[in-house]
Amino acid sequence: MISYEICASAVTTAPPERIFAVLDDFGRWPMWMPSFEHVRVELPAAGAPGPGFRFRLRAGLVHTDLEVLDYAPLARSTRFQMSFPPLTGINRCLVVPLADGRYRIERVDSFDLPELLVGIIDATQRERFARLASEFLQALKRTVEGD
Repeated sequence: MISYEICASAVTTAPPERIFAVLDDFGRWPMWMPSFEHVRVELPAAGAPGPGFRFRLRAGLVHTDLEVLDYAPLARSTRFQMSFPPLTGINRCLVVPLADGRYRIERVDSFDLPELLVGIIDATQRERFARLASEFLQALKRTVEGD
């Protein structure tokens, strides 16, 4: 198994409560998240987001199962397992208060790849993942700031 990380950050004026209100509303992700136009979010019939909460993202035949791991005032994390390509990992979103009343949102994605996939998911694909993480944060920033 080979592991790598993708990191991205953005600065916003929106407070953590607003940021996490948007992030925790899993059913609305396709409305603001880049590249989610054709993704369906499958939520359990009952339960609220918190540690252990599970849900699924489905796009055609491919699906990703997610489980909330961390649900702290300034952090969220989910473990994911994608059906194809078979990837696992953890997505983290941290909010760091800055001295001037703004907040830095940090996204850290940790991927675990079977060695067989390392040659397929090369540096070009890693750059794509980094671009998607940056686009995600810009879309989140626009959404929480109401632009």
